[in-house]
Amino acid sequence: MNMKSVMIFDPNDSEEQTVTKFMDWMRDNHSAVGDKAVPGVKETQEYLRRYA
Repeated sequence: MNMKSVMIFDPNDSEEQTVTKFMDWMRDNHSAVGDKAVPGVKETQEYLRRYA
């Protein structure tokens, strides 16, 4: 919907892989953090309930 960016963590990734993915995401999406277009917890939960 109105989401600009989503970070997906894979439980099978090592801690190093997770950190690398997160750092890459932060580098590429730093302007999206705190943006009103990125949903908060309530909006995310509602979205997941609708499409689960």
